[in-house]
Amino acid sequence: MSKRNYNVFFNTHTVSGIVISFALYIIFFAGAFALFKDEIKIWEEGKSVNHINRKDVNFDQLFEKLDKDFDLIGRDLEIGLGKNEDELYVYLLPSQDTTASERSKQPQFFSLNIQTEERKQYHEYYGIGEFLYRLHFFHQIPTIGIYLAGFVAIFFLFAIVTGVIVHWKKIITNFYHFNPKNALKRVWSEAHTALGIIGLPFQFIFAVTGAYFCLSILVLLPANFLYNGDQQKLIENIRPERKTYAWVEKIDTELPSFNSFIKESDSFWNDFQFSNAYIRNYRGSNMKYILQGELNDKDRFVGVGRIVFDYENGKINAVKNPEKLNYVEDIQGVLTRLHFGNFGGVIVKIIYFILALITCFVILSGVLLWIESRNKKSMTIQQRLFTANVGHIYLAICLSMLPVTAISFLFSKIFHGYFQNKQSFIYYFYFLSWLIFIIYFRYKRDNYKINKQSLLIGGLVGLLIPIVNGVVSNQWIWKSIENGQSDMLTIDILWLCIGITSLVVYTKVSEKVKEQSAFSKYPIDYKNVNNLEESIHKNLIIKDKNHIPMRTKIIMLWVILVIGFIIHHVYGIADVYFKESLLIEGSNGEIPGWAHQWRIQLEGVAFLFAVLTIQLSKNWFKWVSLVWAILVGLFNIYHFITALIYEITNVSEILVLATMAIANIFLIKELFTWKPYTK
Repeated sequence: MSKRNYNVFFNTHTVSGIVISFALYIIFFAGAFALFKDEIKIWEEGKSVNHINRKDVNFDQLFEKLDKDFDLIGRDLEIGLGKNEDELYVYLLPSQDTTASERSKQPQFFSLNIQTEERKQYHEYYGIGEFLYRLHFFHQIPTIGIYLAGFVAIFFLFAIVTGVIVHWKKIITNFYHFNPKNALKRVWSEAHTALGIIGLPFQFIFAVTGAYFCLSILVLLPANFLYNGDQQKLIENIRPERKTYAWVEKIDTELPSFNSFIKESDSFWNDFQFSNAYIRNYRGSNMKYILQGELNDKDRFVGVGRIVFDYENGKINAVKNPEKLNYVEDIQGVLTRLHFGNFGGVIVKIIYFILALITCFVILSGVLLWIESRNKKSMTIQQRLFTANVGHIYLAICLSMLPVTAISFLFSKIFHGYFQNKQSFIYYFYFLSWLIFIIYFRYKRDNYKINKQSLLIGGLVGLLIPIVNGVVSNQWIWKSIENGQSDMLTIDILWLCIGITSLVVYTKVSEKVKEQSAFSKYPIDYKNVNNLEESIHKNLIIKDKNHIPMRTKIIMLWVILVIGFIIHHVYGIADVYFKESLLIEGSNGEIPGWAHQWRIQLEGVAFLFAVLTIQLSKNWFKWVSLVWAILVGLFNIYHFITALIYEITNVSEILVLATMAIANIFLIKELFTWKPYTK
């Protein structure tokens, strides 16, 4: 390979890796725990699980109860049967029967306990396992989160390919000559290469499958042309179990037994495990019962089967034989198994978990290698400060996930059942704790201390988790073994291992490692850096005749945001010219509390920052201003994107939102350069 081509691939690998590094770290760290989502849910509830075989569930009785409460006539039912827990997950679609009650036209989604028939809404049974699973693909960012995760996966695939090309000649030598006692830059380089090669197949699989699942809308776009834009037919071919049927008429005769349907279906294939049940057009003349599942993964890696009972002809048909592969259907089954590791039992999940954490280390080692390489005496103070700041921020975001996740497990366990809307409380607790840790670690400005303290806190809290589980739920490790509660035991042992490993690594990382760092050899004098920056800044001012003082810029940009918010909030006045009423039905002239909250948070706080900037220049104020500007910026960008998606014809509003987003970006830039690194 020529030197030019090598430099192109090297720079491409470095840039693509740095750009996605912290997002990729979040994906893999959260994804490692998401592998045990079902086990975490059982551990969190702290109740013994009976592991009831789904074939022994009295579905007829459950459907009768649901029919009384929700009026199932004309509805489609979709039921996730689960595996280990005692809950089913029921989704009731709106009724297609035009004569049905209003109650039957409301969709419903809830969990249903097999034994007690207790129902819980999504926000009630939401737990830390579900949160980490959703965080794994940025679901907490509305609308665009999953697409961001998909593009990160694509860039990750790009970084993998360019990384193999760049490190090809050094792969074997770095793998066998890895020595943690070498110079720090060489340690990071060898560790990055060696561990990257160990997890290469795993990382490649996750990059491909992650991009497929998160960007399926782009994957299916070419297929849509083959079906001449008939998306309904496309979905029916890819996911036949989701096919719907037009409503014909209601039947008054007794319904065929769903329990009998399951027993007859059980005779089709040996060791066939049902995963989903569907009922189409409940109590309709063309009603259908559908069961879908797979063969045991010990017998076949992927073997999706489907059995249908058609009420019109009274026959049961095996419409998809799991022993015969269908490319269109089974390829998704292969990708699902590879991505979620739901084959081979808990052993495969543990292997996936370890490989995911190794990938996290590869990501961090790449960032640290980049930081070490760029901290040279020959570079300007601005370049060195930028590199140092990027390193501090990246490590603060990534390494704080260990203690925050451990503490969140304790929070979810101790306060389980205390909150009705558990989803909101987990959101607030996790993200606020994470933000506090990020700010704290960022102010440390010491990568060595960030690493040590995150390992210490994460290790100590990790060891507390099995103890708290025993105290709160009386599910001590030895009792879980005696009672065969393998799910709870898995989580307790997992955190016990994480805690011990973290503390062992904590004791092994010594001051000698810090002394090898380039920042120890060529330290940045933060106390005197202000004077140097001020002299450079003054020289730039002299050369720039159109220079506007930084503080004036910041005040002006805050005021622009205030004006933008006011314009957007009163924009509905323009409707007067189009003969549209400004009154909302049920309005009584009183402004609700939530409206005041939004105006205070957006207009009021922005105006407050503009006023305070005139007088305050303390470092804490600069940081508070920067953090709030970033949060408001994310809101403005999200608002602009949703307007493009849902209100593309409202050109005037889009123009206002675009202007606000640009002003917000400029504001963040100015605040970021307003000497936030000073002590």
